[in-house]
Amino acid sequence: MARAPRVDPRLRGPHADRLCRALLTLRTVEECYRFLEDLCTIAEVKALAARLEVARLLAQGRTYEEIERRTGASSATISRVRRFLFYGADGYRRVLARLEGATRPAGPGRRGRGRAS
Repeated sequence: MARAPRVDPRLRGPHADRLCRALLTLRTVEECYRFLEDLCTIAEVKALAARLEVARLLAQGRTYEEIERRTGASSATISRVRRFLFYGADGYRRVLARLEGATRPAGPGRRGRGRAS
């Protein structure tokens, strides 16, 4: 049985724990926008959003060239995201799977919450 990837211990700490718990309290996209606006610069939020989009496109099997064209991300950023998507702590994969599941209507035999709002 494969062992679950571990989170880098350098990331952990009481402040990071509190941040994670804070993120888990947010209930809507609007609440997330409000929190991110207070927490990060616009450039930081856009960089995080771009990395998630790069991960989504990589998971779909898109080429670096196409991803660069669609997102404006550098090949270095795409490479870094790819490394974490395929060899990281499974954060990208888990989020992408949940987002995909939330945007597809639940059908017979499928669990899900229907279309995300």
